[in-house]
Amino acid sequence: MGEALTEREIEAVLREVTDEEVGFYQEFGWVMMKQLVAPEFATELQRVAQERRDRPAKEGAANPAVHLALAEDAEPYRSFMFSERMSHNAMRLVNKRRLKGVDVPLRYRMDMHILKPPGAAGSTYHQDSAEHGSDRVGELQFWLALDEVTAEMGAMRFVSRSHREGPLGSVFNDDRGNLLEQYPNLTSVLELSPPFHYQLGDCTVHHGYTVHGGPDNSTDKPRLSYLFSYSPEDTRYWNGTAANWGAERKRLDDTANPIILKPSGD
Repeated sequence: MGEALTEREIEAVLREVTDEEVGFYQEFGWVMMKQLVAPEFATELQRVAQERRDRPAKEGAANPAVHLALAEDAEPYRSFMFSERMSHNAMRLVNKRRLKGVDVPLRYRMDMHILKPPGAAGSTYHQDSAEHGSDRVGELQFWLALDEVTAEMGAMRFVSRSHREGPLGSVFNDDRGNLLEQYPNLTSVLELSPPFHYQLGDCTVHHGYTVHGGPDNSTDKPRLSYLFSYSPEDTRYWNGTAANWGAERKRLDDTANPIILKPSGD
């Protein structure tokens, strides 16, 4: 079992986000933060996660790749995610102070080690908060590269400024499961981010309502990353849980809530 790191040790391997990065995030709904963590620290995170994956699975045991920051045998994940520096970084990006006058504490939402093998399918374009069922903005997701990740390996892309459009709909329990198909003008009215090439320790972060997805991993190498997420302390979720991926949403009934006017064709 690894030992917890002190705040000073975390500060030696995790930098502060810059004013420019905060401004870019608030404008575009995502930002690339080069070398957010030291490469050697990212390597250690990968080592610990892979060690957990390689252990023989016990019957009924939880997925060893999920909730590492809550596990007693997965340091330095908890030290990192619960550190003052990382919490302060996330609070600056969320920026609740702008409307409330004070910062709002953050809650751990989830974290997981992701291994996308060669040939793995890409990610459908979606909004995280529309799937999770949060009742307010503020949730954000960090995606940290634990090795070099090229665009061909399935690196995520974001629809810039889409966080300003609000919830565009849940897609993971829908036969039209892709927002780029549901909104064919989305990337012409807005703009798709460029393909990313992450180096070890690079990290992107995106707003809960930023539309994002990614291509297949078309290389012969696995894509290794660490996804971790926070939400403001006052956020409410359906049923009091953040695990609502793909929860069923039904349209209103035509009898009780009839459609008033269908648009005519152009």
